[in-house]
Amino acid sequence: MLILEQVKSWLEKVQNKQIWRKVLHRIRNNRNHTIMNPHVNYQKVHMAGIIRHYSLLERVAEQGFHSNVLELCRAYSEFRPVLGDGECFYRSFIFSYLEQVLDRQDTHEEHRILAAVKGVARQHARLGWASEFSSSHKAFKKLIKKVMRWKTHSRWKHVPTINSYRTEKLLEFFSSYDKTNDIFTFLRLVAAIWICSHSEEFEPLIPELNEGYTLTDWCSREVIQRKVFTDHIQIIALVRALGVPLRVEYLFQEVGQDLYTGQTSEDDISICICLPCHHHVLPPAHQVPRVTVLYSDQHYDVIYPYCADGKVILTDVRSSQQSDKIECPTAAKSPSQHQGSSYSDEKSSQRLTG
Repeated sequence: MLILEQVKSWLEKVQNKQIWRKVLHRIRNNRNHTIMNPHVNYQKVHMAGIIRHYSLLERVAEQGFHSNVLELCRAYSEFRPVLGDGECFYRSFIFSYLEQVLDRQDTHEEHRILAAVKGVARQHARLGWASEFSSSHKAFKKLIKKVMRWKTHSRWKHVPTINSYRTEKLLEFFSSYDKTNDIFTFLRLVAAIWICSHSEEFEPLIPELNEGYTLTDWCSREVIQRKVFTDHIQIIALVRALGVPLRVEYLFQEVGQDLYTGQTSEDDISICICLPCHHHVLPPAHQVPRVTVLYSDQHYDVIYPYCADGKVILTDVRSSQQSDKIECPTAAKSPSQHQGSSYSDEKSSQRLTG
């Protein structure tokens, strides 16, 4: 009997160890999965890797798509993949923007963007919406102030380069939903607020609107709701509200588009920025960072133009089609014409599970 008890005890211990091994193995696998699928790719990818990343050979052979990869490789040096979970545009846009802000020694752009969102807050108050704007606005301001601190701290840290420290902090911030959900919520609300504050411009572009389905209803469903695909209307509203120039390059269309090139009215951006305690005046030569994203199959990644002497080359090897004027999203160049793939976000109006 004693031997049987010892055997049972030993078997229980072995079984428990096996269970713990399985648990630990699963934890390790989850960690590896997280590492392999970051929200923002840790490293930029050379343009030579674009064919493999987007499976271009297979797709061109099987589906007959015309790819702009050669033209893109002449104008761009690298790209940075981001997670396709329905928030890919907002993730690509704000990461690329902040990455460029961090490259600058001064804080003029941080002050400018804070003033821009302060103006959006006034528009939100006029609309009288009950929304998450207040809390998400605080989260966004906190992020911008973090960026300013990262610039200061990097001067005293023993790191290979200042930029490596700053980029590391930015990648760390964008590594989890705990930190970024409020930022994406804020950007979606900014776009919606701008659309509803400029209804005379946007209502004619949305044919499904009627007495029972207003512009506010449309924004609630197609703009504010999380993980809903972002098309030209939402994009143009966001970049105009923030005053950030944006170019979209297409992997399977003939030419890219400058959806916003800069200041178009006095309401978009103020040169004299009013802060609570003082005025911050932008220098006349101040340039707002220019964001460029790569669109493919209802998904957006960050793409990097060639640089000269540390400055982005703004000229393109192809003719530029500028779109400061809003176009209907069903126009020929609308991203939503293409079907999704394993890299993509879902279609408009569809909520994603990530």
